[in-house]
Amino acid sequence: MTNNIFYNNNFAKNIFNNYGPQDLQNDLLKMGIFTQADSAGRIYPLTFTATTILDMLLMQLQKNNVKIYVDTKVEDVKVINEQIYIYTNKESFIVSDVIFATGGLAYSMLGSNTDGYSLLSNLGVKITKLKPGLVGLKTSIDDVKGLEGIRQKANVSLLKKGKVVFSEVGEIQFKKDGISGIVVMNASSIMARQNDDLQLRVDFLSSFKSDEIIEKLTYIKKLNPSISFEDLSHGILPKALATKLCHKLKDNLTIASFVRLAKNYEIKVISDYGFANAQVTVGGVMIDEVDEHFALKKNNHIYVIGELLDVDGLCGGYNMHFAMASGVNVAMFLARKLGEESYE
Repeated sequence: MTNNIFYNNNFAKNIFNNYGPQDLQNDLLKMGIFTQADSAGRIYPLTFTATTILDMLLMQLQKNNVKIYVDTKVEDVKVINEQIYIYTNKESFIVSDVIFATGGLAYSMLGSNTDGYSLLSNLGVKITKLKPGLVGLKTSIDDVKGLEGIRQKANVSLLKKGKVVFSEVGEIQFKKDGISGIVVMNASSIMARQNDDLQLRVDFLSSFKSDEIIEKLTYIKKLNPSISFEDLSHGILPKALATKLCHKLKDNLTIASFVRLAKNYEIKVISDYGFANAQVTVGGVMIDEVDEHFALKKNNHIYVIGELLDVDGLCGGYNMHFAMASGVNVAMFLARKLGEESYE
């Protein structure tokens, strides 16, 4: 399930093996949350609303008499004489264990910030460079000019020194200054992990081999000799896209050159649309800082889960699942640990 889906794949695979999709669905159902799969196999709440998850989780907290502090900002966490102190803007606490589950920097409008990273950094925890992941890409204006609003299924590849390091078929959404869509967002996470510049190449005719398309277009042109090839090209690609390809070729426009460009269209990436538009954070707390139960190796009473860790996956619910699976892992471990301590 997790092959080539996650960065730090072996770590993520172990978590998924211990708590798979069916485990998550079963636990959600126990809380009263019904789920269903869409045509691509992705699992959603039956209501298709995120508030369903929030409401039902809050009900479980209330049922178990869990105290919730609102409008309370954690300003510092310190370990003094082997005791953990939590300082907030209202009061301070001494706790036996603490779980960092603040999330990453993605989608800041929902409240994400650097607090989790700052607090952990103050505890001496190593954190990698943070970058936006699963995000749209800003590109050369010339490469996308005139294509705004077009959605086109294509194969997107990333090449490093001529070698393909990523390839996926999906829908590209063209914007006035860039591109988006699931396939592009997946590519963005790969790019964020690379120190070298990667070349982004698009095959707009990925369902056909070059020779097959050339043969068909040649046949169509012979049947319609009075119609220009530029006009005929509108039958194979959206008009604005086909016209753009033809104009790029200018005086060198032939059926063969058109097909070659359509299957090898290079788009220069300038940057991305930032954390405010990203779905996940690339980077985080280094994996070798935690053990198999997500406890810090420096202090096994402090846990780090979810997006705070240097684990991120492609689109498809994998990041959400990892966050929940890591939380369940810690909860079950702590339940056993505290239960054993109560009988000592």
